[in-house]
Amino acid sequence: MAVRYSGAMATPASQTPQEPHVDDHAPDKHLRFADSYGLVLLLLILSFFASAVAGDNHFGRLATLVLLAATTWLALRASQVERRLLSWAVTLIPLATAAAIVASVLGSDDTAKIVTASLTGLLVLVAPAAIIKRVATHPVINLNTFYGAVCVYLLIAMFFASCFAVIGAASGQGYFAQIQPPAKASSTDYLYFSFVTITTVGYGDLTARGDVGRMTAVLEAIFGQLYLITVVALVVQNLGLARKRKLLEDEERGPPET
Repeated sequence: MAVRYSGAMATPASQTPQEPHVDDHAPDKHLRFADSYGLVLLLLILSFFASAVAGDNHFGRLATLVLLAATTWLALRASQVERRLLSWAVTLIPLATAAAIVASVLGSDDTAKIVTASLTGLLVLVAPAAIIKRVATHPVINLNTFYGAVCVYLLIAMFFASCFAVIGAASGQGYFAQIQPPAKASSTDYLYFSFVTITTVGYGDLTARGDVGRMTAVLEAIFGQLYLITVVALVVQNLGLARKRKLLEDEERGPPET
């Protein structure tokens, strides 16, 4: 039996420690769901309809919260945030969602709305920051970049909808001039008004009552339009340029040799 000598000790070659086998083709768990902003967009759309179908009761708010928590987690995974930050998110998002569920079930209706809207605002505030950071570092503009930019636009509208809900619940007089107390606006009303505002459609069926609510709506309209004409327009333009560049490269390369 062959013997390998190292210093004063002799070790049989057959007993030499082997390096652990590393499969280069094994998928990295950290890269799973990377840049899957199309799925994030789908979850956002589902959360819109869940809020509309389930209503503004406890069940509807809880269903929307769970969907938004899942959307935030997926947005962080798609944005490839640091492992430590992702670990914190995996721990804190379920805890915050559970706390909001308890407050929604045990507290008053106004308290439940404030807590739910505040947590929703926090969730949709974390996700856009992660998406923007990831999309800005894309070496090549592709459809995932475009989906990410659209997700941020929708999350901005959802964030302002949460702000409107908090303002309306905290004021005690409601947010909308057309909905007089004791009637209360639903979460769908706030989301609908937010999208009408950010897109500057201005139907006029719902308008803000107080000065703070009006100025918040103005801020959303300005910010939404600036985002559209800068970020989204730039992404769409670069997406077209990337496709043209690829076509030109293919033409210069010529047909494949047979």
